[in-house]
Amino acid sequence: MTVEARHQTFIRTVSNIAAVPSAFDTPLGVQNVFTLAAGFITSCPTGSNLNIAANPPITMTNSATGITANTVLQLSTSATGATFCAFTNGGVPGGTAFAPFTNGQCVVPQILAGITYLNLASAGPLTGVLTDDITVAGPLVIAIS
Repeated sequence: MTVEARHQTFIRTVSNIAAVPSAFDTPLGVQNVFTLAAGFITSCPTGSNLNIAANPPITMTNSATGITANTVLQLSTSATGATFCAFTNGGVPGGTAFAPFTNGQCVVPQILAGITYLNLASAGPLTGVLTDDITVAGPLVIAIS
């Protein structure tokens, strides 16, 4: 794993991107990890019963480059019931910053930087904890500078 971390750091450095944009890694729950991996899974061994389904995807219609605090994101999904954008990042107390999701838009909160996982959620708990029971769609991986 340390070799992969060095590779990532080198690639980010030569690409003029912050080598280590956040002091902490971003933890993801099983549902989000499976959703990210689902596109790469072609089959499972006979008898496997993961009992996990991928979340509906999120599409961002504005540019994926130059995302900073206060950027308005235009998002779409087939899922219904979303009222918050959930920005999961290792540098956020509780793990996730929530912002209102209205008319297919939300604003990137001030406290974010680096690789961030964007979900749509049906609630925005003050604890900053995104759980599977309130996750409606995503994650969408974005880089915030």
